[in-house]
Amino acid sequence: MFWDPYFGWDWHMIRSCSLGILFLCAFASFVSSTEGLGWTYPYSSIYGWIQGHTEELLITIIISLIGIFYFWKVQMGDI
Repeated sequence: MFWDPYFGWDWHMIRSCSLGILFLCAFASFVSSTEGLGWTYPYSSIYGWIQGHTEELLITIIISLIGIFYFWKVQMGDI
């Protein structure tokens, strides 16, 4: 939970998740480079998947943002 309704932004959780993503990316790069594929292989694979599924990705992002917006409105008491 990045937003605490009582204390605001949870910077400890944001730092923890950022560090976790950094270590995951570093591990994926290390494994792919030791397999002989190059350290950029995980990122080029994700980029290729995004290019192949652009419509689905955009629909998912739009629906997720609408859901987050309405969740935020409910939490603030506007609805």
